[in-house]
Amino acid sequence: MAKTLIDNNPLVDVAAFLFLEDIADKQGEAGMNNYLMSLAASLAKSMPEEEYATWDDFLIALKNRESSLSVYEDVITPTDYCIVTTICPYWRGIAEYRRRIGELAPQHYNVAEYYNNTIKPGALDTSCVIHQTFRKFATERIRVAGKRIRYAQLSNVSQDGRHKRAPEEWLPILLEKAQISLTKLNMLQRSNACIWILYPDTT
Repeated sequence: MAKTLIDNNPLVDVAAFLFLEDIADKQGEAGMNNYLMSLAASLAKSMPEEEYATWDDFLIALKNRESSLSVYEDVITPTDYCIVTTICPYWRGIAEYRRRIGELAPQHYNVAEYYNNTIKPGALDTSCVIHQTFRKFATERIRVAGKRIRYAQLSNVSQDGRHKRAPEEWLPILLEKAQISLTKLNMLQRSNACIWILYPDTT
């Protein structure tokens, strides 16, 4: 009888989260946070460098999933600098975990709070730590018109409706860079997973 590979095997997704919990139990929140950030940074640095002649060329690559920043997720671009992830790439893994085991273990939230307090605010759980760190390091490998680009996190929403925004004192500056209003941000949060910003480095 021929053997076939099971597509989207939930065992892989659930095992990954259990593995992270084991790391947290052994190394604590700081150790797990450092592990996740190191993992994400290594993944980003393994991606090929990207060069684009214009910002429009970069946006086309981004929307066509030809950039490292979008190869793992579907994105839309409400403006030239506001990027929206429609569905979190970790959605399936978290859904399978909750269906087969229950609510995510506290470690996933505790590590996110450690990240928020020591690195930068913006994470809801461990998947956010991985994803946002990946974006930070992936942008360092991209040049548009010969210049680096910058990344900033605006807001993200979990499957259970929890959301995390940039601090209130940061919002006016970030919204201006994203070229959206607070009302538009609220609308985007209702039906998407993550709202972030990419913009040219002017330094």
